[in-house]
Amino acid sequence: MTGLIVVLVFLLGLTALVLGRTLYFAPPRGRAEAEFSGCGEAAPDALDRLSRAITFPTICAQDYTGTDFTPFDRFIAFLEEAYPLFHRTCEGERVNGYALVYRWKGSDPSLAPMMLTAHYDVVPVEAGTEAEWTHPGFSGARAEGRIWGRGTLDIKSQLTAHLEAAEALIREGFVPKRDFYFVYGQDEETGGRNGAYKAADYFAEKGIRFAGVLDEGGFVVSGVLKGIKTPLALIGVAEKGFCNYELTLEGEGGHSSMPPVHSALGYAAKLIAAIETHPLRSRLSLPAGLMLRNIAGEMGFMMRMAVANLWLFRPLLLWILGRNPVTNAMIRSTFAATMARASNAANVLPQRARAVINVRLLPGDSVAAVAEYFKKLGKGLPLSIRPLEAEEASPVSPAEGPLYDRITGLIGEIYPGALATPYLVMGGTDARKYYKVCDYVYRFTPVLVTNEEKNTVHGTNESISIVNYSRMIYFYRRLIGGFDGEAFPAMI
Repeated sequence: MTGLIVVLVFLLGLTALVLGRTLYFAPPRGRAEAEFSGCGEAAPDALDRLSRAITFPTICAQDYTGTDFTPFDRFIAFLEEAYPLFHRTCEGERVNGYALVYRWKGSDPSLAPMMLTAHYDVVPVEAGTEAEWTHPGFSGARAEGRIWGRGTLDIKSQLTAHLEAAEALIREGFVPKRDFYFVYGQDEETGGRNGAYKAADYFAEKGIRFAGVLDEGGFVVSGVLKGIKTPLALIGVAEKGFCNYELTLEGEGGHSSMPPVHSALGYAAKLIAAIETHPLRSRLSLPAGLMLRNIAGEMGFMMRMAVANLWLFRPLLLWILGRNPVTNAMIRSTFAATMARASNAANVLPQRARAVINVRLLPGDSVAAVAEYFKKLGKGLPLSIRPLEAEEASPVSPAEGPLYDRITGLIGEIYPGALATPYLVMGGTDARKYYKVCDYVYRFTPVLVTNEEKNTVHGTNESISIVNYSRMIYFYRRLIGGFDGEAFPAMI
């Protein structure tokens, strides 16, 4: 009887502790409730400039040496014509031929500079889908309250918004306190090795370190996470790494009428099945943990209870997150079998079968460690593994500091009611290249998009609303004009 009482008292105490922690759990909200007075619609000539920027098919070939740089040259010439004050005021340099570096000199050389960056290469319109576009993919058409074409969301719009903001500020006589650098890569879509990597080396060689770097990244979104109706402004503080691993399995060749127990392709299938059914252990990386804590107040009671009591519910929370592909990618390195080849005839046994596994690496996992894991899963199989192009996961930037606070403040101003939160970028950006010259690297694109709009990135009907583009220009005017406490200039 005494033992039962002890157990009941323990359970009651545990319940009280869990409920108390849940009820008094106060995650940082990063949200302003004030109404936004609005920035107005961008001037027609600003919209025309973005439309023209979209008409240049700046497509970088996978084999960089095979790129047709004629559209790149024409785009750069267009920028010089479209933004004359910017180009007269800022020192410009081309790194490795096509990476664009501009320096807007500040009044106080003792302050570390800031960097705004984007890329001006775009992906092609997929062959055979041209007729599915409401307006052609490189038309830059202005219709239905939108500007249409490749680069409107990824991400020439960010580049031109930077320059629109700077051009207007220069016209008003504004001079920043610190240097502002504007850096634009030409091959982000194919890895950034000839653009952002070279620009980062350029700064490192000159001994230039930045107070902060802001690149493309998370949007302001709603409906991305089930059960959360509040718009989330996703500020990327890190990004996953990636690697394509080529798996080669050896087998007996010959005629298929006398097959061995397993052909090379059978071995490959066996290994792929093992990889798909044995993912790496899930865990809360720092960015995912920060995000969950930040958005917990918008979740249902049970999820909020789990986040508030990770010491008890961490395994349950990871299990729940792992059931959805979107949230599963937040908590583990993911494996996807994407390519395979073996025999070139139906009745010939392949001597080799090859498969490619695309891996997205969680911070803390490494290219080498995953290769060893695959070897372990393939123990006893005639297997060789070759990592192809690879990038380790980026470092994690602090979810605090002058630039991060400036971003969240502007989100609260422009998107009242939205919840600004750090998050882990699942794809890749040029931002990761700049950690060698900055510890405060962030990824955020200040537009509000629906899931449908978000899915047009690299897809059909990529476009940006005029409202969103106007907000982008406003955001960068406020960011540049007010970073060091100068009076905010009026918006046109």
